[in-house]
Amino acid sequence: MENEMMAERGEIPLNLASPGPRLISYLIDNIIVGVIGSVLNYISMNVGGSLGGIIVSLGVVVSVGYYTYFFGNGQTPGMMAMKIKLIGTDGTYPIGYFKGFLRWIGMIVSAVVILLGYVWILIDKKKQGWHDKIAGTYVVNV
Repeated sequence: MENEMMAERGEIPLNLASPGPRLISYLIDNIIVGVIGSVLNYISMNVGGSLGGIIVSLGVVVSVGYYTYFFGNGQTPGMMAMKIKLIGTDGTYPIGYFKGFLRWIGMIVSAVVILLGYVWILIDKKKQGWHDKIAGTYVVNV
């Protein structure tokens, strides 16, 4: 019914991903980034001093780089595992690095306000979290 209404309005019907696969892909990606961050943290504790601080800062760079790169290319490893991908609200794929970076910033915003930006996926008609709205993206099934 919704797809028919979208077709009448000249919109592309979307096969939006449900919250379950999105959550699992998010957890997979956070495990990957978390393991890298833990290794860097361990190294920084053993090195100490200003070099240790630089290594800890590298952990933030890894997070920004990971999400910007993979979002920009349309899929993170977690999304690949769950067979979902990002598209622009205008249908573009991949979304590009600028939108990928915006989505990473949006993830922080979504998390800071007691995770309300993520909960928003459950109540939004197009299953967009705040990070999706900020970056202009949808998460769809492959």
